[in-house]
Amino acid sequence: MAISLISPGIKITEQDLVPSTQPVSLIAGATSGQFRWGPVEKAKSVASESELIDAYGIPNSTNIVDFLTASNFLGYASPLYVVRVANTSLNATAEATTGSGTAGTGQLIKNDDVYLNTASFNVGPWLARYPGALGNGIKVSTCASSAAWESTLTGTWTVAAGGTTVSSTAGAANTQLTVGDLVVIGDRTLNVRTVTNANSFVLTTAHLTGATAATVTRRWEFYNEFDIAPGTTTYGTGKAAVNDGMHIAVVDRLSEFTGTANTVVEKFANLSKGSDARGDNGGTNYYKNVINNNSNYIWWAAHDSAGTNWGNTLAQTTYTSVTVPKSYSLAGGSDGTTLTDGDRTTGFLVLANASEVPTSIVFSGQATAATINRTIADVAELRKDIVLCVSPLRANVVNNAGSEGTSVAAWVDTVTRSTYVIADSGWKYQYDKFNDTYVYVPLNADTAGILARNDANRDPWLSPAGPINGRIQNLVRLAFNPNQTERDALYKISVNPIITTTGKGTYLFGDKTFTTKTTSLNRINVRRLFIELQRTIGQAADAVLFDANDTITRSGFVNLIVPYLRSVQARRGITAFRVVCDASNNPESVVNANEFVCDIYVQPVRSVNFVQLNFVSVRGGTAFTEIAA
Repeated sequence: MAISLISPGIKITEQDLVPSTQPVSLIAGATSGQFRWGPVEKAKSVASESELIDAYGIPNSTNIVDFLTASNFLGYASPLYVVRVANTSLNATAEATTGSGTAGTGQLIKNDDVYLNTASFNVGPWLARYPGALGNGIKVSTCASSAAWESTLTGTWTVAAGGTTVSSTAGAANTQLTVGDLVVIGDRTLNVRTVTNANSFVLTTAHLTGATAATVTRRWEFYNEFDIAPGTTTYGTGKAAVNDGMHIAVVDRLSEFTGTANTVVEKFANLSKGSDARGDNGGTNYYKNVINNNSNYIWWAAHDSAGTNWGNTLAQTTYTSVTVPKSYSLAGGSDGTTLTDGDRTTGFLVLANASEVPTSIVFSGQATAATINRTIADVAELRKDIVLCVSPLRANVVNNAGSEGTSVAAWVDTVTRSTYVIADSGWKYQYDKFNDTYVYVPLNADTAGILARNDANRDPWLSPAGPINGRIQNLVRLAFNPNQTERDALYKISVNPIITTTGKGTYLFGDKTFTTKTTSLNRINVRRLFIELQRTIGQAADAVLFDANDTITRSGFVNLIVPYLRSVQARRGITAFRVVCDASNNPESVVNANEFVCDIYVQPVRSVNFVQLNFVSVRGGTAFTEIAA
């Protein structure tokens, strides 16, 4: 049979030569979900719950189920590839105000690809790094000159009764003041709460009532976060530039990221306004590039309208000073709290790219049957190197006492069958430490976690089920704990029960794939055995491409994979195997077609699903050898 490839490549096929004879009708991680922060429709790897929080934000009641589902997997193994999804018609990116003071256009910058492909932004200088209401808590403050760093307000300034209002009867202008600035009067330093007019401002807390000063020192709000005032950078001096330096502070204004309001989360010192600027290490020091390359919170959107020549090259350029600090509180970010099946499916389709998402286990979270069906078609069946773990809907097992089994069976009838899918029986009740309450969470992340833990501690071709290998963690109780009759019914339709038993805890009590076909691939360990063999031997086949198709190449390839198969056999993955790669399956017709064929026959090890124990009572004096015979 000819290989149907047009460009050079490797074609892998599998044939099940050993149909199951069971008498019953049988049947690292990645996910996608709703989060408050992080890139939309892009996969990102995290290794722990703390990294999940850093990358995707602290959850609220809207997205807690998706967050805990991802977090639950990380309790078993890591890393986890996460794809954030959003309702793109409702979500928006927080922006800096425009020069007219408006809150921007409400645009959606989903990820870095969208940002890089957007020619210009009709907003002020800054955008939140990721869409959502969380971005509204970000403030960006720039200090673009030594005058903005520190200046003197002349006149006779008096602190009025009450100790918060400061005014000058001499009428000295204080147009350099910005809300948040530090002012030094006498021996005390306080922040400006409001600027009333040209000769009056209000402090955040009481100062010395009745104190007077001939001058007031005004400093940038983040004066104490940086060592020196910005001026002309070293590289700018070498290019005869003037005043190209600037500092930038990124602030958690509303405590959404750090838990403490007005915390500085990023500092960028001595950046340059020159587009060709270089730092001491030779890399770019142009402020736009540094922010875009290094910030976890903001994108650059435009040069400040008060500046002149910003973005020009350095050679003999004077960058007109912006003599006051400029602070921008981002606004206009919004969360789309309602996700459609299409939104969730879009996220799972990102996982179809095996080179960008090198995972072997995907779990569906709280996806619906419609999402799962499209995921199977476009991800699991397309890639053929992953398994997809799914759970029934919340309504099937939560607050549905006595009807759970029937409801799960009805759900099963709506989901596409596949040997690449593993279905469990429900949801669990667990504590939500972020909102101090209890919530129900689907168990498919735990099933995926069990598989990953099994990979790490044992081998993917060994069954992950049972009270030892299949134990479930981090729960108060199951929403649905099937009894023996319900377990029998679930197993017949290829749903693996998750049960709680006294003295053994909660564990996966089945190892079927989601198929009703009579095939050895109806077991998780066999399906994952073939995935592992195909991935490993397929990678080994890279060495054969473009080599001479002769006996040396063929025997060399056999000698390469036979030791591996022996190791799988020794580790209880297969009972026997045979590799054929010689003139019998590579005749002249195959060789002349520039093809290379290797047939690999394996007998997979079967897991124990049914145990029969025969106890025999015998008379005294009976010879056991006779009974056994």
